Amino acid sequence: MTELSVIAGSRRAAAEEVALRAALHRFVRSRLQDPHDGEDIVQETYIRLYDYRRSRAVADVGAFCFAVARNLVWDHFRRLRAQPRHAELAEDIACPQPCAEEVLDYRQRVEILVRALRVMPPLRREIFLRRRLDGVAVAIIAADLGMSVAAVEKHCVRAVADLRAALERRGLPGGAAR
Repeated sequence: MTELSVIAGSRRAAAEEVALRAALHRFVRSRLQDPHDGEDIVQETYIRLYDYRRSRAVADVGAFCFAVARNLVWDHFRRLRAQPRHAELAEDIACPQPCAEEVLDYRQRVEILVRALRVMPPLRREIFLRRRLDGVAVAIIAADLGMSVAAVEKHCVRAVADLRAALERRGLPGGAAR
């Protein structure tokens, strides 16, 4: 053989190799949804071809590669069926944790309410905190402070009104304060 025929033969072999690889990619891609899995199967096909060629001759490389690729695709689907199904999580599933916006909103509201409590008249603040935060009965507060029950209730109503007004001044809805 002349040097020219060797070069022509190697070019032909390289062109056949490129064509075979492209055909294998099309074959595998047509059977799989994920192109990454397809590339893995084509690579595995070539690994098995080269391993097989170490000990035996392959008469038809194309037929061998397509048979190996077909078997690898089947193995791929068998593995998928054997794996437990994982359900995709929907975005609208409720999370028990508040989202970041809610946390920031709550913090802003708390800061506004704390400031409003600080500027509130001391007696009103004391009555409100004992009633709403500590849960002390109106009659007990009235007895402790020597006031009427109606006066204690008025202080609570005015304290809630002060807190709502503080929120509204900052552009936030007054909300359902107790």
